[in-house]
Amino acid sequence: MLSNKNVLKVSNTGSAYAEANGWANSGHVENLTVVVNETFRPQWPLLVGPLPPPASRFVPRDASSNLREWIESAKATPSTVVLRGMGGTGKTQVATEFAADMLAKARADVDSASLSTSTQHADPVASSLARIDLVVWVTADRIEHIVSTYARAWRAVTGQLPLGDADGEAASFLSWLATTPRHWLVILDDVPDVGTLRDWWPPRTASGRCVVTTRSNDAAWHTEHRVCVDVGLYSRATSRRYLQSVLGPKGLEHDPTHLGRLADDLGHLPLALAQAAAYLCEDHSLTIERYRDLLADRTLHLTDVLPEDSSLPDAQQHTVAAAWHLSVQRANELAPAGVARPLLTVLCLLDTHAVPTAMLSTPALLKYLDTQQPSGRQRPTSAHHATRALRVLRRLNLVTPAPRGTDDQDDLISMHQLVQRAVRESAQPSELNVAVRAAADALEETWPPGVHYADTVVGRALMSSAACLIAHDTADALWDEQGPHRVLTRLGLQLQGTGRRHQGLLHYKSMLRTARRQLGDNHPGTLLLRSDIACLQAEDGDVSAAVRELRAVLAVQRRLLGDEHSHVLTTLNNLAHWRGMAGDHAGAVAEYDRLLNTLRRLSAPAEEDILATRRNRAHYMTRCGRESEALPELRAVVKGTMRISGPRHPRTMAARNALASCLGLLGHHKEAIEILTLVLADQHEVHGELHAEVLITRCNLAQQRGRAGHHGQAITELTELVPLFAAVFGPDQTRTLTCRAVLAHWTWRAGEKETARAQMENVADHATRALGLHHPLTTDACQTLGHWSADGGTWAEQP
Repeated sequence: MLSNKNVLKVSNTGSAYAEANGWANSGHVENLTVVVNETFRPQWPLLVGPLPPPASRFVPRDASSNLREWIESAKATPSTVVLRGMGGTGKTQVATEFAADMLAKARADVDSASLSTSTQHADPVASSLARIDLVVWVTADRIEHIVSTYARAWRAVTGQLPLGDADGEAASFLSWLATTPRHWLVILDDVPDVGTLRDWWPPRTASGRCVVTTRSNDAAWHTEHRVCVDVGLYSRATSRRYLQSVLGPKGLEHDPTHLGRLADDLGHLPLALAQAAAYLCEDHSLTIERYRDLLADRTLHLTDVLPEDSSLPDAQQHTVAAAWHLSVQRANELAPAGVARPLLTVLCLLDTHAVPTAMLSTPALLKYLDTQQPSGRQRPTSAHHATRALRVLRRLNLVTPAPRGTDDQDDLISMHQLVQRAVRESAQPSELNVAVRAAADALEETWPPGVHYADTVVGRALMSSAACLIAHDTADALWDEQGPHRVLTRLGLQLQGTGRRHQGLLHYKSMLRTARRQLGDNHPGTLLLRSDIACLQAEDGDVSAAVRELRAVLAVQRRLLGDEHSHVLTTLNNLAHWRGMAGDHAGAVAEYDRLLNTLRRLSAPAEEDILATRRNRAHYMTRCGRESEALPELRAVVKGTMRISGPRHPRTMAARNALASCLGLLGHHKEAIEILTLVLADQHEVHGELHAEVLITRCNLAQQRGRAGHHGQAITELTELVPLFAAVFGPDQTRTLTCRAVLAHWTWRAGEKETARAQMENVADHATRALGLHHPLTTDACQTLGHWSADGGTWAEQP
């Protein structure tokens, strides 16, 4: 006797026919038993795999609305949404909230249908994808987890008992998805990369949808059937609202300013905000300000200021510090193996927002990466390896592209501040010291040759990365017995050259403290720092004290190093300049004469240094009424500097500027204006619009236009320049006050005498308070006011 679900057959009898689910007999049958099994019917809607617990205060994201619009769309494509983002941005919570919402709607529909008497006997399939029959949640970090969940889903929809063949059951489940009219949603959470799903993608059908969450942003995710949605950080406003919603009910601080600052400290990362809020809720004695102090304390690790694993909110599995551990580990395992981790160690010491990628292919960094490889590695690390490792870090969202500058060559990357901190805290102190030195070498090699003070996108990125590196150098790895690493001096020059006078002074004073501790008071490096600080103090207005300090430093340097040492020559140059700036123009010329004679006596004199000294000497010659002697000297200097350094080097542009000023003093205004116009165009391209040298050239150009009789043009330009000088140099700095005095001069010359007098009185008042009664700028302004009282006066000075 054979049987199936439709027919019962008995041999050696006559023919008989039965209706469905019945049986028939044409004769005598002895001992026939028929067993009818009830058909298995799942209880729709069905959930396979437990959903993660929802966040206690879930913040709706753009991705959430994108998912709802997608599920309600009638289109069959795309059948998959990929939620991408770095660890901790809340991808899983977005997917969890979406899946829970779909289930709730489906169950509500079933409950509503059960109250209807007209459809009690039916088992209808929902007519809209917005009403899902089956949700499968898969923790997809490993293939075996995917397979086991698919197998469990197969048994859930068919009622089959386990067969011991998970792969076969998983494959059967995918086949079932491909043919069922039921509406289903499969969520694959935390997929490492697109290759993990190579054999386990849910089928593309009109009745099914798939959501993937991943830290990977591989280009391979993009197909015509998949759409990628980035889940990023909270906005500042969203971060503040979230903290308020958690901390407010606990009676903790409500000040939105403090909440905003805390959110800034945490980089607006949802996971970090949740865990920090939980920590604050645990310890009611902590204020937000005190907690921020703990976060900033470099002696504490992230694990010290976040909840323990057992106290994490929303059933989270990992602290912020551990959230990226797997990503870092996986990045280091991917080809080129072993390069990503040391690369991250360097990046975690630099600026959070913008690091020039050019750093990563410098010989210094490649040498460092090579030394960090296992001893058995056969090939040296190349620029290609570094580029591939960076691509891996981008794929895993450990670093992200930063906004480009105006130049297409401005290729920058950023790294979240908490990822940086987690990487630093996982490294050994000896590892960090080696990485600090390697990063400094790479920064030095990346700095554009011949452009020391470029205020461009890359220039600012280099400066901010250097500042971050110095802050993380807690073991003085940037110092040795010779003195500071060159990148420390580079940063100081950059701060000076871009008008960040106060920051520059603090930087050099910090260096001096370290130099005295590391090198001693009479070390050449310590003395040179004293010379640099004196110059910054002179920039701040205390010129007489600076000249005294420079003389004292020069005496010690000559005694210890001799007259021809480079540090002695540097201090002598600084002394000559500031004697001139103090009004002792003849003394400045005499100092430059001595410096020039010494430079020429050197066994290998540097021609560029000789030319720079000749330029400075000629500048102060023009102040002594020796313009006719200075003019041919400056023409020769411009020609020589251009030959050695090119037309756009800062030294060349300074020489061209000095030549134009001399021409203007001699009445050759047309040629002076032509030269300054070309210099300004070159400086704009090299430095940007707000660089110190650009502003000074614009002021000099306005001066020349005024001298050529174009008073209105001069006044318009100077009026625009005064607030720019104040922003870049500071409102009471000598250059700013000089620019305002020049504006007052040309306002007077244009006949607006009351306005000019008020402007100059303001300059005199500011100069007296900021620079002192006896500063040359103060006395010049007062003298000019005295001349104007007699209805005369032609005072004017270049910044």
